[in-house]
Amino acid sequence: MELDHIFIFTDNAGQAAYELQQLGLTEGSSNVHIGQGTSCRRFYFNNAYLELVWVSNEEEIKNGAVAETKLWERSQYKQTGYCPFGFCFRRIKENKESAGLIFDDGWQYRPPYLPQNVYAHIASNKEFPAEPMLFEMPFFGLTPKDYSEEKKQPLHHTIGFQQITKVSVTLPAPVEKLSPSLQQVIRHSIIQVVPGNTFSIKVEFNEGSAGKLQDFMPLLPLTIRW
Repeated sequence: MELDHIFIFTDNAGQAAYELQQLGLTEGSSNVHIGQGTSCRRFYFNNAYLELVWVSNEEEIKNGAVAETKLWERSQYKQTGYCPFGFCFRRIKENKESAGLIFDDGWQYRPPYLPQNVYAHIASNKEFPAEPMLFEMPFFGLTPKDYSEEKKQPLHHTIGFQQITKVSVTLPAPVEKLSPSLQQVIRHSIIQVVPGNTFSIKVEFNEGSAGKLQDFMPLLPLTIRW
């Protein structure tokens, strides 16, 4: 499996996006998830992208099929204990023609903003609220560098970031028992899980070759290593 994108819930996306820009990142297109009650700002790299998400409509995010995703609970993670992160995956190119999905135990989520015949396949780890949301988009399989001309996003960053090469997720201890879906992610992707005192995520670029680190806490539970 390949990492497609990471989402992080925040209640101050404007300031968080500004701080990322100050680091040297170029922002891509933003989006409103109509009918889901969320909006986002995004930063694209060759192989994946980073998405800052916030609640823009409480009524939408708390009702219908959207409520089943627990996105509202994730957005309120400081009170609920739900993980504020999500990871979307795509099948590796060699397996694109293979039958089946990445997560065998998943369920189909059909958000209002997607075409009628398109869905997100969400892993069934809802009994593990402290874990990230894990899902795949079976109908979207391209890396950002391979997007079509009309969907291309800015990939040049003045700081020189090109590839997300590792992601380390800190989950509040204990993390001895992980869902089968998250165990699968750890075995087959660039994502690692470590125990800690609070939710945080470390995203590594370019294999950390520069030996530098930028911590965005407490504004955002994010550290960037390059």
